[in-house]
Amino acid sequence: MEADIWIDLDTSWESLSPLGFTEARELADTEAGFLLSGMVYGYTFSYRPLDRTRGISEEFILESAAELGTRLPPPVDARGRENRAMLLYRYYPEKEEYLRISSWLSAAIPSVIGYGEGRYILGHEGKMEAYRQALKEAVREYARARIRNKPRRLEGSLFLIDTPTVGVQAGKYTVRMRLKISLREVDAYKTW
Repeated sequence: MEADIWIDLDTSWESLSPLGFTEARELADTEAGFLLSGMVYGYTFSYRPLDRTRGISEEFILESAAELGTRLPPPVDARGRENRAMLLYRYYPEKEEYLRISSWLSAAIPSVIGYGEGRYILGHEGKMEAYRQALKEAVREYARARIRNKPRRLEGSLFLIDTPTVGVQAGKYTVRMRLKISLREVDAYKTW
């Protein structure tokens, strides 16, 4: 599996300074770890939808089911173009991980697509926010089509199918993620 990561540098577009590239590498390692862990182990989530009538705010809690940690490989390719560092990470799953991935990719587990946005001016944090928004929107869209009444809380798992599509448009990072989803618990309101 691969994660092709690009990081905008805070340096001039004419050169890659070593300090700028070192910082970009650290940010890319964080992002690659987040994505590759999602492709190998998936994420767990707890989502409480916004309900203005009941005065309940929206809450989305996302955690990696497990992390690659020190097993995150170094990038196999690192290059710079203009004001961007581009790093390619490849991870080769072990047998147990491969079996887990194969079970997630089963046709019996529903697929969903999530779209998210994050403010470009926030830099890498804006990009990570776009990922989180895409994951939350995937859960919302999946639930909307299948659950008639707004639930109190949803809990389940998400599995990242492949590297998300990331771009910049109108001052925002835009992200498109293809995922598998499994709802573990749907907590409905008992009374109105």
